[in-house]
Amino acid sequence: MKQRFSEEQFFRLGLALAMLAALIPLVLYAYLGIFSRYGSDDYCLSAFFLQDDLGSAMIERYSIASSRYTNILFIGLVDNLFGWYNVAILPGLMTSLLVWGLYLFLKEIGEMLGFGWSRWLVLCLSLLLTYFSIAQAPDLYETLYWRAGMTSHFAPVVLIPFFGVFLLKQIRRAQQRPPSILVQAACFVVPLLIGGLSEPPTALMITVLALAIAAAWWWSDVRYRKSVVMILGWSLLGALIALVVMAVAPANSIRMTTPPPGLVELIKRIITYPVFFIVDTLRALPLPTLVSILLSALLFYAKYVPSSPNLSQETRKRLGLLLILVLLLTYLFIAASFAPSAYGQSYPAARSRFIGRVLLTGAFMLEGALLGTLAAGVKSFQSTSLRGVATVALILLALYPLRTAWRVSAEIPDYQKYAVGWDEREAEILRMKSEGVRDLTVRFLSAEQTQDLGDHADFRLNRCAAILYGVDSIVARPLDK
Repeated sequence: MKQRFSEEQFFRLGLALAMLAALIPLVLYAYLGIFSRYGSDDYCLSAFFLQDDLGSAMIERYSIASSRYTNILFIGLVDNLFGWYNVAILPGLMTSLLVWGLYLFLKEIGEMLGFGWSRWLVLCLSLLLTYFSIAQAPDLYETLYWRAGMTSHFAPVVLIPFFGVFLLKQIRRAQQRPPSILVQAACFVVPLLIGGLSEPPTALMITVLALAIAAAWWWSDVRYRKSVVMILGWSLLGALIALVVMAVAPANSIRMTTPPPGLVELIKRIITYPVFFIVDTLRALPLPTLVSILLSALLFYAKYVPSSPNLSQETRKRLGLLLILVLLLTYLFIAASFAPSAYGQSYPAARSRFIGRVLLTGAFMLEGALLGTLAAGVKSFQSTSLRGVATVALILLALYPLRTAWRVSAEIPDYQKYAVGWDEREAEILRMKSEGVRDLTVRFLSAEQTQDLGDHADFRLNRCAAILYGVDSIVARPLDK
């Protein structure tokens, strides 16, 4: 009893350190977000809602600018809710929502499968998954801090777990009563709205939902099969329509600089691009990859080893098959999320690979959890000395995110400097406008990481900025301080 009490104390210490260490860099990432300002397409996306006829503007945008029909509505919503500086609020808000959504999703899975996970363990896993995903994001600035990129590639990753929670709850309730008309409508509308943000998450949802329908048809209780398939079927239909709407948009022919590949080349890209991505991750990010696996393995080993009986040969075999299945499904899901880019523009852009990063990080952590659970049930790994070593290793590895926190803190002055420069320029614009100047010449911001205003009044970003500030024209040129 004394030994078990001691082990439980050390496990809780490791769990608490892991949560705190993961939370610190996430707070710093959110803090960097308060220095975000309008850049590149942000001007035009906000200016869009100043059009007199919103319906006609939506149709025109769908025809000549972008097939993504929901992201412009998302931006209009946050503009109205948070005002001009919503770009500084969104990074922290969306990061927090991602942690919350993953927490609810993992908690629902644990309850559905009867794992008996504590809330603290689920929160720890959510924080770690969010931390490792953001810390290894292919282009963090364009993915999180640039609103136009965040809306299309970070926001769907935030929203999908909440939708997953809704689906799992409805599937559980289907054992008591068939889904109502409102539930069926929600199952259709929600993926239709999420899907309109961008193509990669939509392709992923279609793949996951199609597999879920097949699994439900094959394994679910015949008494509830119809209700479960109905819930998943409406969801799949909504995601499919979202993809079709984006696929047939006239704007696609304008955006695609090269014709789409043939069928053989497309299949080749879909097969090979996930391999490139996974291999590049292992080569470029070996340490965080290893830590994410080991930390998850140690967490589950330390949780289950005090009370875990020796696993039977059949259980070990099932866990081994599950290790392989996780890898295969992860590859399939990454391939699905990369397929739209493979069709439209070759290898996915950095910000488009964020959803693949979350999938791969989640797979690494799941593999670690399975390995830790497997080791906890093997007699040769249950010695007191080995359990002590594992507990110490858990406590030490739990501090790894502090390394990222130190690196992120060093970037704060650069972000602050950019924000100060942007704010000073805006103050100049407002001052000149108040003095009656209608054609403005302002300083060019060389520190802008996406694209700043240009030196021609008819440049699209300049036209949008002029609409936002209510002047006739704006040009940006390098000026003496």
